Amino acid sequence: MADSTNYGQLGREDLEKALKTYGVTPVATEKFNIGDVDMTSQLLKAKNAGADVILTYAIGPELAQIANGMAKLGWKKPMIGSWTLSMASFIDTAGKNGNGATMPQTYIQTPSTTAKRKAFQEAYLKEFKPKNNNIASPVSAAQGYDSVYLLAAAIKQANSTEGPKIVAALQDLKTPVEGVVMTYNKPFTANDHDAIKAKDVVMGVVENGRVEFLNAEDATAKKK
Repeated sequence: MADSTNYGQLGREDLEKALKTYGVTPVATEKFNIGDVDMTSQLLKAKNAGADVILTYAIGPELAQIANGMAKLGWKKPMIGSWTLSMASFIDTAGKNGNGATMPQTYIQTPSTTAKRKAFQEAYLKEFKPKNNNIASPVSAAQGYDSVYLLAAAIKQANSTEGPKIVAALQDLKTPVEGVVMTYNKPFTANDHDAIKAKDVVMGVVENGRVEFLNAEDATAKKK
């Protein structure tokens, strides 16, 4: 189930390609619009088709309507989606219906963490005072925060604010940059602008209004 935006539809295509490599074809493929609050039709099609799991590509508010819709139907299936299942707009709106939703994460807001992450979380909560102390969009907040440090490092190395010089520096950063997500050691090259690799991603799960680590070993690794 994916929203009708480019984010949702391109994500759906990626999911279908990934499933195909495992010989899996979705029993139902459903679409909805931003702002939709009733997913009954789409969920009934998935239910009647015998779906074992709901894969999603959308953002918080509509994802919450999927979880709430399953609860209304009395039909609970595992919900797995993109990182946006960690958004407060999903967790707060879905409530207990969001429990068990799992998603890939580069950053999970946990109390026990590194000094850098602790400082970031405390500063965010003090500045924005979010409901339930949940960062509104934790992954984008953390990665956005880190990106500024990476940009600053590139400007310092280039000793310039000229675009081409900054790009050249970013593609060959000499000094590691400590961030919230991780410490970036040569994160970019001329042919690789992603910075985030598969090894940097963990799985999170919604439990009682919070995102927790799905695997205990990931929680231990991220504390280092």
